[in-house]
Amino acid sequence: MKLLDTSIIIYAQGRPHRYYEPCRALVARLVNGSDEYGVDTELLQEVLHVYGLRGERARAFRTFDRLITLFPRPFPITAEEMSLARQLFEQYPVLSSRDAIHIAVVFTQRLEGIVTTDAAFGAVQGVTVYDPLTLTSEAP
Repeated sequence: MKLLDTSIIIYAQGRPHRYYEPCRALVARLVNGSDEYGVDTELLQEVLHVYGLRGERARAFRTFDRLITLFPRPFPITAEEMSLARQLFEQYPVLSSRDAIHIAVVFTQRLEGIVTTDAAFGAVQGVTVYDPLTLTSEAP
């Protein structure tokens, strides 16, 4: 299973951009029942945060509700993930604190990697990064 980064959800609902269509295609797979992907509770928090900051609270709630339906058991963020995230945040200055949390989940849950549009994840040793452009061009 691959962890989805919040960027996938945001780009899928955004304006035309090079990642717009690939992210929409990934989200369509989720809606059709793909079990290749998972989310963590940090993604859910970020969705509320990003759309809330933009003054789009209704979109925040709709997106959250849809995601929690698709992923009724998101990966939790526990003290273990937070301790590892703190280490990653210190070790890799290119990572945001939220990105460090996502990577900690990838490690603690022994996931295949992370699907993201964010190049910063590529700096972390031992993490496989899946670009949605590549994933959607390879898939049927």
